[in-house]
Amino acid sequence: MFKWLLAPLLGGMIGYITNDLAIRMLFRPRRAIYIGRFQLPFTPGLIPRQQGRIAASIGAVVSRELLNRETLTRTFLSEEVRSAIRGRLDEFTDNLAQEPCTLREKLSAWLGEESVTHYEESLRVKGTAYLSEKLSEADAGAMVVRTVRDSLRERRGFGLLSGLVDDSFFVPIGAGINQLVQQNAPRFIEDELGRIQEEWLDCPVKELYARYGEKSEIAKQRLLEIYGNVVETKLGDALTVVNVAQMVTDKINAFSPEELEAMILDVMKHELRAIVWLGALLGALMGFLNLLIRF
Repeated sequence: MFKWLLAPLLGGMIGYITNDLAIRMLFRPRRAIYIGRFQLPFTPGLIPRQQGRIAASIGAVVSRELLNRETLTRTFLSEEVRSAIRGRLDEFTDNLAQEPCTLREKLSAWLGEESVTHYEESLRVKGTAYLSEKLSEADAGAMVVRTVRDSLRERRGFGLLSGLVDDSFFVPIGAGINQLVQQNAPRFIEDELGRIQEEWLDCPVKELYARYGEKSEIAKQRLLEIYGNVVETKLGDALTVVNVAQMVTDKINAFSPEELEAMILDVMKHELRAIVWLGALLGALMGFLNLLIRF
């Protein structure tokens, strides 16, 4: 009876030990061992020795199969991701509807008080310059003169004066109006922009949302459309600039042998342990079969 137990037991132990040793030799020794100028065979272990090739292979697979344009586009545009984005936008607007702080306080919390002041002044100055330029280009004097002239010509009795008051009569008036606009418009526009800024920045956020909240649905829909367009048109360009395969390769190559072993074992610990026990099982079966053959 002892012989029938001993052979399978020894076979199982041999299978367990050899498989366990083989798996350990994948990672150990972690560095090459030399005797004099000669490097001992099987040092370092298979995975540390082939780390560069393994890293390149994993990088190529990740780039080709996992992080390619089609997969990422499909993921970013999936209904789950769109719903998550929509949920965050809804949450954001719901918070705005209940926010008691003023817009200035909210922006200061996000950007810092100095940044808010800087952007406020910059917007007022640039807005004034832009609107003043556009107002000058619009030739307000000619527009006003043309309106007045047409209005006069429609009135009774103007026909008697039409011979005395022609278009040349209105030219100096238009020029004078344009000059007044150029001189006074910047100050007026700057004051008006400042008033609007103060009104907005010092108003509680929830009151601003109450005024313009009905447009939030349009804004959220537009943001989702912009998101979709950016993913469809720009994702390929981003992947062209970002070499995913090289990034993954460099990351794996930067691991120390200890870190690489820990990462692989963290992913495949149960599978590798199953291989060890499978070796024990096969060893036990081989020992038992050996006994059957002898008898």
